[in-house]
Amino acid sequence: MKRIALVTFLLIGPGTALAQDRTLPEKLGAPARTTLQRLIDSARVAGLPVDPLYSKAQEGVFRGASDDRVIAAVQRLARELGDARAALGDSASAEEITAASNAIRAGVATADLTRLRDTRAKGRNSNHRLTVALVVLADLAMRGVPPSLAAASVNELVARNVTDNTLISFRQTVERDLVNGRSPASALDARTRSIVEDAERRRP
Repeated sequence: MKRIALVTFLLIGPGTALAQDRTLPEKLGAPARTTLQRLIDSARVAGLPVDPLYSKAQEGVFRGASDDRVIAAVQRLARELGDARAALGDSASAEEITAASNAIRAGVATADLTRLRDTRAKGRNSNHRLTVALVVLADLAMRGVPPSLAAASVNELVARNVTDNTLISFRQTVERDLVNGRSPASALDARTRSIVEDAERRRP
């Protein structure tokens, strides 16, 4: 249940519930608030989702970070969001960009994100959002799976047009394998191959 909750949390974006009013914490000093608002306004003009930026500022204040550290964290997130949008293209949704920025933070290369976008574009579900696939990719990388290996497996599954539920199940079984002592490479290979073989059997 906790893992499902994490997927839901990432799908709606970190701290979305906190940031819907889009205000900066009052505990920030006036210079920091001005700097952050300019940064957020620039991100908005660039077409980036801004709720995660407000959320990051709120998170920093909640944790007792200094104004300078809050600004640095928001700047870093803005760069990650920009990199994510560049990797996914102008048509990417706010949820996709946010999920992709999480993947970048976890160590996934932007080239792998672009490859995932291109794979989706070639499939029969070319209009299907990549949000869940990106969440799964980020989650696996954060759990210690080598990002390039995780990206290759998720890309293979997207190429097979698997459902979002299948991707979530894939992540859960791989993580269970890791807890039981299986190596990341072995777990990814076995679980990916199992899903691909099942998809081949079901194909008309």
